[in-house]
Amino acid sequence: MNKIINLYLFRQLSFASIGITLALTAAIWLTQSLRFLDFIVNRGIGLGTFIKFILLLLPDLISIILPIGTLIGILFVFNRLYVDSEWVVLKALGLSHLRIATPAISFAVVVIAFLYSINLYFLPLSFQKFKDLEHSIRNSTAATIIQPGEFSTLKGITFYARQRQSDGVLKGILIYDARNIKKEVTIAAEEGMILETPEGTRFVLLNGNRQEYNPETGQPNLLSFNQYALDITSPASDPKERQRKPHERFLNELLNPPETEKDSVLADKLKAEAHQRFLMPFTVLGFVLIALSLFQKGEYSRRGRVKRISMAIVVCTLFEAAMLGLVHLSEKLPSLIVMAYALCASVCVGAFLLLIERPTGRFIFGKRDS
Repeated sequence: MNKIINLYLFRQLSFASIGITLALTAAIWLTQSLRFLDFIVNRGIGLGTFIKFILLLLPDLISIILPIGTLIGILFVFNRLYVDSEWVVLKALGLSHLRIATPAISFAVVVIAFLYSINLYFLPLSFQKFKDLEHSIRNSTAATIIQPGEFSTLKGITFYARQRQSDGVLKGILIYDARNIKKEVTIAAEEGMILETPEGTRFVLLNGNRQEYNPETGQPNLLSFNQYALDITSPASDPKERQRKPHERFLNELLNPPETEKDSVLADKLKAEAHQRFLMPFTVLGFVLIALSLFQKGEYSRRGRVKRISMAIVVCTLFEAAMLGLVHLSEKLPSLIVMAYALCASVCVGAFLLLIERPTGRFIFGKRDS
């Protein structure tokens, strides 16, 4: 019987929590994705690159939303059990509050393990790839310099294109190349496309003319062409050479930074990031224990548990805010991280003790429950 009840509650909790997490993640993910539509509309980035961009946001969103979804899912399921009198039936079977809460605690442990896999591997990996891709796009000539209907200049070259088609082809092109002041070049073409090649970025132009002006002789040289490739490679820095931010680093990089990065300010930030990845998954256990201890505490009432649900949400919000505050403040005051660990442990232990009832049917700290 106990096994069936545990399986039933675990299944209900997992379906509700995962469903709520997916719904919240999808909603926030879509709103975040709108920020990158400019890369497609105005900068000629392909749909595949755009999709890769927004997919790399998922690990960070899930790590933030999953604890919230778990809290909402548990409160939703237990409130439904309470309203449908299933909770009363479980109590009538002689199950204690801790026994009823066991499936929820087990689910919290599963969520914590999943969050650790994200925090320790998928999160830094996705941030690395996201920042590298963003860096490449922002420093890529093909992606950034040519805006339809506008004159754009980069490293001595001025570009103009009347329009950009959906396939990336540019129409009505005018280019002024002043990289070599002794040989200024003006190019006009009907259409063209920017291509990335192993040798660099090339602007392939079709049906136009190239006019080169020599200031020493004052004579122009005019060349008509059917196809012409202009080298517009930007001397962008290698993404691997940029300094990676703390959230882009794996745990071993946070705890053992290179000698050149061991100055006190950066080292404290790296340690704070490492502690945050260790600590924050355990807030899920705190959420579950707080929610269930407050929800099940007190006399049974047919009016429901709205007040206790509200109280649980407020306490969990304060707990999360305090944890994040201490972790971020530890960047400047490293000793505060000890308080963060102490707070997490004391909240989890205290909420767990509230779930334990005396043999008479009372909580260790609380009134008798009917």
